[in-house]
Amino acid sequence: MAQAAASICEICTGGPGKHYCQQCDQLFCRNCKLSHIRAKISLNHTFVSGPNINKEEKLLCSEHEEMFLFYCNDCDTPVCRICSVKKHSRHLMTDLTESTLKLKSEISKGIELKITKSRSNLSKIEEETQDYREQVKIVIKSITSAGIFLKQLIDKKVEALIKLVQDKEQKEMQNMTAYREVYKGVVEKCETLQKKISTMETTANVPLFKKLKQLETDCDQLVLKPIHSAPSVSYRNKKPSSKKIDNLFGELEFRYVFILFICNGY
Repeated sequence: MAQAAASICEICTGGPGKHYCQQCDQLFCRNCKLSHIRAKISLNHTFVSGPNINKEEKLLCSEHEEMFLFYCNDCDTPVCRICSVKKHSRHLMTDLTESTLKLKSEISKGIELKITKSRSNLSKIEEETQDYREQVKIVIKSITSAGIFLKQLIDKKVEALIKLVQDKEQKEMQNMTAYREVYKGVVEKCETLQKKISTMETTANVPLFKKLKQLETDCDQLVLKPIHSAPSVSYRNKKPSSKKIDNLFGELEFRYVFILFICNGY
């Protein structure tokens, strides 16, 4: 795209025209501008400066084709000299340049205030973010410690239950061993009596009768005591509910921060 030709000073026609006099409707170079504002007649003239000033872009009153010189505060609009007398004669009027400078100053202060406030909020957000991350670390450490503590309690409970079962097993095994030895002895004595009977087949009746009476007495002395019911053991598993597990831990508390962003035009 072709670039527009650079504007030149309309006074000396030599230097670059980077300064536009709003009252004279002319472009000035830096030196001619300094000379212009030193002259008594143009002492209060105002300039718009910049490398891309276009005189054709200045706004004129569409009704009178004159430059806007005033700002009507009541109507919130720039007005020319003629409009200020005809349509806005009783309105509060201020110099357009002064109003523009005042508005520029107010906007600049507003922007600077928002920048200062935003930077302060950024610092606060950074600080609170760091504090929050430290809180998260502490909470995770606390939850982990609670879990370790509960696990240790569970391990101790498991050990205690296993020991209880093993102690009971040892006691019951001693009782069952004692019963087994008693009845083992009875079996052995009965087998001895059986052998004695088998050796008496050739014995005469009278002595056989006496010996059998003795065996009867020996057999009657073998008392079969009733044994107790066999021991048993079982374990009924209890599955705790999620609520019961939750009750073993502390409570988490979250504080939510709501931030309202207002962006106009961006």
